[in-house]
Amino acid sequence: MKKLLALVLAIVLCMGLAACGTTVVVVEDPAAESEAPAVESEAPEAAESTAPEAETEEPVTAAETVEVPEGELALGFYMVAAYAGGHSGSTNATADADGLAQANVDIYAVTINSEGVIVDCKIDAIQCKTSFDATGALVSEIGAVNLSKMELQDDYAMRAASSISAEWFEQVEALEDYCIGKTPAEVAGIALDDSGKATDADLIAGITMPLPSFIDGVVQACNNARVSGAMEGDTLYLESDSYLSDSSAAATADADGLAQCDTTAGAYTISADGVITDIELDCVQTKINFNASGELTTAEGTTWTTKTDLEYDYHMQGASPIGKEWFEQTNFFEDYCKGKTVDEIAGIEVNPDNGHVAESEVDLVAGTTMNISSFVNVINKSQA
Repeated sequence: MKKLLALVLAIVLCMGLAACGTTVVVVEDPAAESEAPAVESEAPEAAESTAPEAETEEPVTAAETVEVPEGELALGFYMVAAYAGGHSGSTNATADADGLAQANVDIYAVTINSEGVIVDCKIDAIQCKTSFDATGALVSEIGAVNLSKMELQDDYAMRAASSISAEWFEQVEALEDYCIGKTPAEVAGIALDDSGKATDADLIAGITMPLPSFIDGVVQACNNARVSGAMEGDTLYLESDSYLSDSSAAATADADGLAQCDTTAGAYTISADGVITDIELDCVQTKINFNASGELTTAEGTTWTTKTDLEYDYHMQGASPIGKEWFEQTNFFEDYCKGKTVDEIAGIEVNPDNGHVAESEVDLVAGTTMNISSFVNVINKSQA
């Protein structure tokens, strides 16, 4: 069901953008299974209008709520990635200023109870930024981390531009709180004015940013919800791990440069005794090209499909020693995590050279042999 909804959304998005004269290019080329370590992030721009930029042309309709047995919870997760253009996004390099390749990745998670009501809601956004100069050389360091806006907190520096003097994370937390106790249909039906801002007085008091893409993201997460182990009383987490991949390269006279950011994100629930009860993980590789003159060559409107939604089109199966595709190995890892603590996941033995699961992990290596470093990082963040 999750795959079908994602496919329908993708078709609607492409049709809508095509009607507006925008070219949609889905670019995915799986690299090796290994992933690079992360270092520091770049500073964000400050603008109150910075809601998640990856949004659909038409509001997403809430699907029929998944049937949830009493006492259990359905976990829903949604991840979307798009090229960031406009006044605050990607820009060409000049003799006086570096260029910027920016992709925006937005993530959402919900839990829904047996009454069809949202019990918890989490929203976050990652701006994947890579700088390059007028000769097409990379300025950003390989491995540079892209902290999410929730992680940046006040360092995102939007408060001064806010009419209610509220930072991005504070406004989004107000929206999350507003969604709790509502059905997916009620969230989809939040009243907005012509500028996309809320008209409800209680909501306006906490968030003044445009809401369409936030609403669509929450509803999509609800539409993806399924019952697979989460129980009432469990705590919901939404975390990410994003960095500039070592697949990135400077431009040459013969080939465009590449700014590739690998963003792994996950939604998971943990019980009161510290055990993971349910988990959803995914990854997207955002790839933006630029030439040796410092000009961006990736089309505005470009979007990227996550590895889970690509399924066999990610083409990792041939490189896998167990003949399993990325989404299959991830599903196996997710099942392995259930019933274990965060410390147990952090203690999985891996190859220190590439982060791949060590052969000594007999139960895990039967279904997951790839690099799990980012998965472990995402889960470890629940301890922060």
